[in-house]
Amino acid sequence: MRVTRFSRIKGYRVFRDFIWPAELLPFGQFNLIYGWNGTGKTTLAALLRHLQDRTAVRGGDVVFELDGKEVAASDVPSALLPAVRVFNREFVAATVLSSAGEIAPIYYLGQDSVEKQQQVEKLKKDLTSADTKVATAKSEKTSAEKALDDYCIAKAKVIKELLISSRTPEYNNYDKRRFRQAVEQLNAISQPAALLCEADKAKLRSQKDAQTKNSVSTVIRDVPDFVALTASTEALLKRSVASKVIEELASNREVSSWVQRGLELHTGDRDTVQCRFCGQQIARARLVALEAHFNDEFSHFQSDVNALASRIEQNKKVLVELQMPESSRFYDHLATEIDAAMATARGLIEQSAGFLESLHSYVIRKRESPFQPSSLNGGPPAPDREAIIGAIAAINAVVDQHNAITTRFQKEVDRACQQLEQCYVAEGFEEFCRFRQAIETAEASLVTASSEAQGLRDRIGAIEREIVEHRRPAEELNAELRAYLGRDDLRFEVRETGYGMTRNGQPASDLSEGEKTAIAFLYFLKSLQDKSFDLPNGVVVIDDPVSSLDSNSLFSAFSYMKERTKNCDQLIVMTHNFGFFRQVKNWFHHVNRTKCPAPERPRARFFLLRAVGNGKNQRTASIGAIDPMLEEFDSEYHYLFKRVVEEAERKCESVPLGDQYSIPNLARRLVEAFLSFRYPDYSGNNALYHALERVNFDESKKTRILRFVHTYSHSGQISPVEEDPWGLSETTSVLCDILEMIRTEDPAHFDGMTKRIGIAKATT
Repeated sequence: MRVTRFSRIKGYRVFRDFIWPAELLPFGQFNLIYGWNGTGKTTLAALLRHLQDRTAVRGGDVVFELDGKEVAASDVPSALLPAVRVFNREFVAATVLSSAGEIAPIYYLGQDSVEKQQQVEKLKKDLTSADTKVATAKSEKTSAEKALDDYCIAKAKVIKELLISSRTPEYNNYDKRRFRQAVEQLNAISQPAALLCEADKAKLRSQKDAQTKNSVSTVIRDVPDFVALTASTEALLKRSVASKVIEELASNREVSSWVQRGLELHTGDRDTVQCRFCGQQIARARLVALEAHFNDEFSHFQSDVNALASRIEQNKKVLVELQMPESSRFYDHLATEIDAAMATARGLIEQSAGFLESLHSYVIRKRESPFQPSSLNGGPPAPDREAIIGAIAAINAVVDQHNAITTRFQKEVDRACQQLEQCYVAEGFEEFCRFRQAIETAEASLVTASSEAQGLRDRIGAIEREIVEHRRPAEELNAELRAYLGRDDLRFEVRETGYGMTRNGQPASDLSEGEKTAIAFLYFLKSLQDKSFDLPNGVVVIDDPVSSLDSNSLFSAFSYMKERTKNCDQLIVMTHNFGFFRQVKNWFHHVNRTKCPAPERPRARFFLLRAVGNGKNQRTASIGAIDPMLEEFDSEYHYLFKRVVEEAERKCESVPLGDQYSIPNLARRLVEAFLSFRYPDYSGNNALYHALERVNFDESKKTRILRFVHTYSHSGQISPVEEDPWGLSETTSVLCDILEMIRTEDPAHFDGMTKRIGIAKATT
């Protein structure tokens, strides 16, 4: 799962009213976002951090889009999210330093092994030190062995207390020896298989402590054939009785039933022509008409109706009176399973009983209307007979388990104890391995120390011989830090509670921002290899990893980032450093050239963050496509030139004051870049002033340019509004002065730049 886009960000920090443009491509696998300080990078990183932490965004209206599906910021804690890791200033602050000047532990890298050289005259002193090391190593080995022994005793005691019972006397003597034998039989493959979840452990403990119970009878599966009953009902409903119909009786079911019963009382054994109701003579023609109405076919039909109704009622009775066992008769660890199975069966039976009741009502209504065909009219579908049979089978499966336990009760108790013992032993496996590794490490240290001491004894008398002890491979993190910073003065030192920092062998309590960033970034890149993060299916977000780093470290930061993140499912890099932007851009261009099957949907995509005024003297940020000048060239200069030209050609009165806040910074960076190439011999705080002094241009305009860029900008970032916003109203004319100065100083350069950015004639 990937982050597709920010569908909208409204009223959240600098994003006051942003909606992802329809024409802007969504995020791809690799994404580079360029924006100066103040354009919203920190805000975007903070929003993505909420995805990492699965916390709701407070304030504003923020909607993420993940794999094409929108997720409101308030729904983040409960939504289906990708695994996200974010590097930003918040990560640096939380990672690098504690109050004591220590960083949080990263990985345990082993004890330091240092190379020592001594002069021959110090050999005896060194031997004393080596003997001390031997004694220390022996003590450490003894302590490690005791720690392992104490651990085995404590663990065996816990297992004994958990498993001992009247039914398991074999655990009365469970001791450290049995625990150690069991744990040593495990390995990296068998140990995870022996672990149990809490639910399974609770189930086995219940089984271990259970008392034997009586057997339970299985449930008889006598389930009606709903399909056959439905077919019989449908066939009956479609039948109609052929007779000489008396309209009055055919249209009135109650009268028809009454007359039919009366006819039976006046014919056959009770034959009479005198009405038993009114005492009057019954006309023979009337009796003949009634007998024609209620003929033999009618009687047979009524018998069929009654038979089907009785059949349906009988099937319903069998189903409803299905006997199920009481859950209290089962062993405790089967109670949940039998309750669930019986609940499922009862639900299906209740549904089926309702269906049979419905069929019965259709049949009864047909008995009252024998002369008109009808149908079920899309009535309820027949229940799934196989589902009911399966539900009953599920009940019987639990019954079989229960009866099997009763049959081999003691064997089940023994099996439960064995599984629990294996689980408890497996839970202590990793800790046991750490203790054992500590012993092996101490043994190795003892061998080394003993070898060193013996070597010193052999070499006493060799006055000028040097003692060389081979260094163990340096800690992985120290090697990376040295390569990253290009120097070896800053190092990690193993401490009891983690890793301390030393500079030139002394505790370092004054790490620079660049050093903090470097350490945090290395820590972050290492964290991507943790088992808790699935890099090939994860989203990695990196916000300005080169902040406060010198230029020598910039390429190292890029190299580390590229190597550690190239296999992630999605990468989002944000930066305001153009040198770093250029390195990442070139990498992404290579990705698109070599690995992109559809050029119109590139794997690597480029975005630009900008912040402009919103007409209320407020800055508001937006995300857009990268400017071609930034993407095509390895210098920011083309983009700066284009932006200054664009702003110079805008009418001053049509430019909102809020939009002008970022322009002085554009101007300063363009002027500094231009003059640094024209006059590279100037550097430092006054370089811009001295370079301008050498430009052959109108002095008043040069003064105005210098005042404008010094007063309303700060190199490297967009500043907030100053005390004198009126001065910004000069923006357009000052920009024209700058362009005129460039054209005057280097016409060929000016013409080439205007042609390259697609402007035939720039405003001056």
